[in-house]
Amino acid sequence: MAIPVSARSLIEVLDRLDEVPEDATLHVAEPWSAASSACVSDDDCPPAGFAYLLEVDLARQVIAVWSRWRDGAQPTGPQKCEAVLYYATHDAYLPRDID
Repeated sequence: MAIPVSARSLIEVLDRLDEVPEDATLHVAEPWSAASSACVSDDDCPPAGFAYLLEVDLARQVIAVWSRWRDGAQPTGPQKCEAVLYYATHDAYLPRDID
């Protein structure tokens, strides 16, 4: 079941991540990018046209690690997307020297 989030792109969903339950799941249309259509659901099964990306709790952790590794800087929307997509494809946090 999809959880309503009025945002449509991954960048918008990540900017509003604090509005969804931590046990929800992010799904994104491929190919993945900041502008890709995204949705949040209460299970790991992606809706038609979407692919599993990450659990919301894990995406929050990825963004928190990005900030911690950069002396508490707050990431922009594109930086959040880059960090989350990097983690989703590499199963590792975005190294500090990449951005």
